[in-house]
Amino acid sequence: MSSLSGLIPLTLQGTAQPAPAVLATTQAILKHTKPGIQAIPSEVLGCILSFLPAQEKTRVHHVCKDWRNLSLVNDGCLDLSGLNLSDSDLKTILDKASGTRITSINLFNCLNITNAGLAHLSKLTSLSSLDLSWCRNITDAGLAHLSKLTLLSSLDLSWCRNITDAGLAHLSKLTLLSSLALSECDKITDAGLAHLVTLTSLSSLDLDSGYNSDYKITDAGLAHLVTLTLLSSLNLRKCRNITDSGLDYLSKLTLLSSLDLSECDKITDAGLDHLSKLTLLSSLDLSVCVKITDAGLDHLSKLTLLSSLNLSVCVKITDAGLGHLSKLTLLSSLNLRWSKNITDAGLGYLSKLTLLSSLDLSECDKITDAGLAHLLKLPSLNSLNLSWCKNITDAGLWCRNITLTI
Repeated sequence: MSSLSGLIPLTLQGTAQPAPAVLATTQAILKHTKPGIQAIPSEVLGCILSFLPAQEKTRVHHVCKDWRNLSLVNDGCLDLSGLNLSDSDLKTILDKASGTRITSINLFNCLNITNAGLAHLSKLTSLSSLDLSWCRNITDAGLAHLSKLTLLSSLDLSWCRNITDAGLAHLSKLTLLSSLALSECDKITDAGLAHLVTLTSLSSLDLDSGYNSDYKITDAGLAHLVTLTLLSSLNLRKCRNITDSGLDYLSKLTLLSSLDLSECDKITDAGLDHLSKLTLLSSLDLSVCVKITDAGLDHLSKLTLLSSLNLSVCVKITDAGLGHLSKLTLLSSLNLRWSKNITDAGLGYLSKLTLLSSLDLSECDKITDAGLAHLLKLPSLNSLNLSWCKNITDAGLWCRNITLTI
């Protein structure tokens, strides 16, 4: 058997010569058949290349003229994340995609994109998702161009540290926004949050203050959020000027299912009383909320839908607090790292949490082998962190398809 370009098998039996008509047909096929990968239809090749990372996908466009004509847009999505693009490069790509309906663009970590680049995006009126995280040259003037994208439902501006309250004023027109990330945007204050009151479709809001030393969001800022009644996820990590009064405002957001208050270290037990009204909460992070005591956990015991709770470095919690948590029978993940006052008796209460699959007890140095015996009653437990538990010995360690960290 021989093969023509790997595509057309032709069997020659004995020494007989093929008929002239067969030869003529074969020659005609060869004349119009491209060798190797060039024989693959552009539609199929485009589908194959769509699985490449963004950086590799753009490189293949330089291989040959035919490949330059392949679309970078896959199912309406344009992924340019991490590329060393200039504003003019972005314009060239968008011009090339002219006529294609683009619904999502990822420009994460495109450090050279500026306000001029966003001007090119303003024409993409079908855009519903835009990731500009780590585009640090974008300012308020750039957000003015985004105000024309009225179908936008998801916008990530994390680490765009030149954005101020004035920039958020431009976003107030994007009334279909359901997800907005402003993590590490350290120039945003309570006045900026006032511009978000019109975004009544928001279901997810990220206001993580990150590593900044000047925490500008306060209780007054949270007062503006009460109009966002569809919010289900809210991240206020390291917003260290938030107090119990601020949590009173949050108690009005009755659809909240995920709330991150980690390192909001002014929160006390009174604040957790306000949170007890959020009966749909399934995930709550209170790590490094160092003023919380066992009385606060009594309030949390009303949140019967909680499946994930982080109390890492809540240093005032004792065994009595874990007694309150025993009522949260849907808990699957519990972090008690650095709970220095928890003893073996406290672990006895945890034995009632039969759905618990992940438990962090690292640096709980009053726990002994005897306490671990209570955990044998947890049939779903598959991840257990016991690092720096100095009173645990080899005798206390047992294995039942559990990932142990020690």
